[in-house]
Amino acid sequence: MDLCTTTRLNEALENGVFGAIHLETWDPIGKMFLVHPSVKVLLRGLGEDVTRDGLLRTPLRVAQAFQSAIKGYQQSAKEIVGGALFAEVGAGGGKGSGGGCGGMVVVRNIEVYALCEGCLLPFRLRCHVAYIPSGERVVGLSKLARVAEMYAKRLQTPLQFVEELAQAFADALKPEPLGVAVLAESWHLQWPGVIEDDVTVNPKEMVGWTPLTVCAGRGQFEDKGGDIFWSELMGILQLEGTNMTKPCAVEVDSQCAEYNISGVDDTAAAAAAVPEMIEAVKDLLRLVGEDPCRTQLYLTPWRFVRWLWTSTRGSRVSVPGLEFELDTKLNGSSWGKVNGGISGLTQLGVILESGEGAAAEVIVGELDLSFCSQCEHHLLPFLGVVHVGYVIGKGGGRLDRLSMQRMVRSYSCRLQVQERLTRQIAEAVGGSVMVVVEANHMCMLSRGVQQHASSTVTYASLGIFASDASARTTFLQLVGKRTSG
Repeated sequence: MDLCTTTRLNEALENGVFGAIHLETWDPIGKMFLVHPSVKVLLRGLGEDVTRDGLLRTPLRVAQAFQSAIKGYQQSAKEIVGGALFAEVGAGGGKGSGGGCGGMVVVRNIEVYALCEGCLLPFRLRCHVAYIPSGERVVGLSKLARVAEMYAKRLQTPLQFVEELAQAFADALKPEPLGVAVLAESWHLQWPGVIEDDVTVNPKEMVGWTPLTVCAGRGQFEDKGGDIFWSELMGILQLEGTNMTKPCAVEVDSQCAEYNISGVDDTAAAAAAVPEMIEAVKDLLRLVGEDPCRTQLYLTPWRFVRWLWTSTRGSRVSVPGLEFELDTKLNGSSWGKVNGGISGLTQLGVILESGEGAAAEVIVGELDLSFCSQCEHHLLPFLGVVHVGYVIGKGGGRLDRLSMQRMVRSYSCRLQVQERLTRQIAEAVGGSVMVVVEANHMCMLSRGVQQHASSTVTYASLGIFASDASARTTFLQLVGKRTSG
């Protein structure tokens, strides 16, 4: 969205003037402006005040994010490839041998995110594209990644993605290549309500996501003898340590089957809000030219509403699991005993300096408490782990891990920003405490800057940790050793 468009949208939002904008001259941007009332319906349905500071501009941000996520509908593979086909004779002057390299051309590890057509949540794709040139013509390598990104900017499933991509390359490359293959590893977000309390999310290893590997081939890759070419492709991928085998044919076209309307709260508020929220999601689908009644999209509005309800349930219930009382005294903390024992605690064994005659104080911690939350600015998930370090004196009580995990889950299951989540957890624990939150944000990974390897770290400290820099450094180093080892 250009600066002029954004400025006009901002002015309209601030002034409440919508009629002055001529939508018919703004296609497709004008359609994105219509996302605004649908987002307001969703926010109100969750019981949120759409006029509070944190949400005032959320409809505009969601519109921009949605526009970015489905902009592939406005492009075609032939337009992207254009004239980027170059004459290149194969080895020994032969034809169809891959620009002198003696075989197929492979572009590996194209990282993209797409919106799942089954639930409208982002899912990650790492795809590998191969083709066997013909007619002494090769395509500019950047075009392969750009076409893959274009198809990722549509409502997708992993299987549909590879099938559409393989066919697009077969149609767009002229003369038609002897063969095209697309292989993709995908990970679909599995949160919340699927993983149990004792399972840890590891963003680097994609724990907390449902994995699936799919492939599609055209030309020689789908012929009777195509296994030879697939084996060659697998060998090329193994050059950088990617150990894969060709996946068997799969019929699964969605990784989000567990999301259904039965998970929505059975309350009067839900009964009143959910039907209107579902209609709002259907309006979003219609804006991109989709039919909400087609088979693959029929349950999508229900699943997305279920996700919103589940991922924000913490704002509608009291904080569970905090069944302990803290008698906090800084520089000599005395902690109340925890109901149910001390299971799962990691004692880090660091003794803080204390005055003469004072009891030694020890930093203990709960590391890798998993969470998934919903960004209130873009209505996109962010997820990661929480590390909590606190100080206990001699004979002091320890906090139960399960209670801590439930407390983290409660504060994360609501519309949030990471900085606020970090502070709220620290204040809920109280005493001398330091909370470190590591998270991956879908709004950074799947749109805008698309920094696939980026993560965000925030921390909050109270008591001794707030006044003693060495205590903070000690805990951060301990967390670093734990997560790196």
